Amino acid sequence: MERLRELLRGKKRAELGFLRELLNALLREEDVYSDELLFRDAVEEVYETLKGLVFEGERRDLIPAYEDAVLLRNLVSGKVKEPRELMDDMIKKLGA
Repeated sequence: MERLRELLRGKKRAELGFLRELLNALLREEDVYSDELLFRDAVEEVYETLKGLVFEGERRDLIPAYEDAVLLRNLVSGKVKEPRELMDDMIKKLGA
């Protein structure tokens, strides 16, 4: 994460601006994208920031971006499953 902060040094951490800059850096900077741990950390930062904005900051307008962050996080973590398997898991987690 420190390398990401170095890339974005001088940027004010206004959350939405920070997220835009972080995502742009991930898209532009090949060394960031190719470093798996750094990339995972960055994706986690995007997810956590959006989660906080949506649930604590009550920014309902950011729900679609948060949904995308959830998907991105699952893709990066390797937890992506087939839809049927995912729905079965959800049913189990709901206590049915």
